[in-house]
Amino acid sequence: MALAVTPLGCSAMYATADVAASGYLVEVDGFTLWMDAGGGTWQKLLSAVDYADVNGMFLTHRHPDHTIDLFQFFHARLYGGRDLVPIPLWAPEETLERITAYSTELAQTFDLTAVSGDTVLDIGGGKATFVDMDHPVQTCGLRLQHDGAVLAYTADTGPTSDFHVLGHDADVVICEATFQDSDRPWWEGHMSATQAGRMANDVGASRLVLSHLPPTRDHQVSLREAVSEAGATGVELAEPGKRIEVGR
Repeated sequence: MALAVTPLGCSAMYATADVAASGYLVEVDGFTLWMDAGGGTWQKLLSAVDYADVNGMFLTHRHPDHTIDLFQFFHARLYGGRDLVPIPLWAPEETLERITAYSTELAQTFDLTAVSGDTVLDIGGGKATFVDMDHPVQTCGLRLQHDGAVLAYTADTGPTSDFHVLGHDADVVICEATFQDSDRPWWEGHMSATQAGRMANDVGASRLVLSHLPPTRDHQVSLREAVSEAGATGVELAEPGKRIEVGR
């Protein structure tokens, strides 16, 4: 399959004993992309692939629940005795500033490249379009197109992002669904499951995958609330380890 995505984790804010924080393994015609690296995703990645076979990395924003396991990967690449050549690491400028301040040696094993909402580039022969998202820190979502298949990932976002640019006619949209209808939102820059379902219907997505799910909540409630607004879009909860073939 030319384009596929496997959730490594989908827990909001922090990992649990069973579920890692945000992270995904994306396959683009033989190119392996690690997208977000929240706590616990490093170990989940090792159960799926040899880390030496990861061809690139994308961090959507600087928050630790999306970045912290980068440093596991960095140490393995630098000190693991594998003599690995640097690979691309794409992230917003603010994220690059923070991670390089923490470890100045990152450039020894990563080719650090800043992306923003006006960036379009090639990833594994696929067209990667980055979209600025509605979050308190600089955040980029990703629209990835390959051989007629489209994967969209919102990262963390509030409801005012340009979802039509990101997700129009997407085969799969991975969308955060932090809140439920009973919540009083406690932080700007996040969405409810109901809003995620409505968004997926509005952009004509075929399939909606709910992610960034708080570990203390009943996720079946989130699923029902998203379905109520999703129209013809199929809705499911992100399932760590379950490979999704995009476009099929």
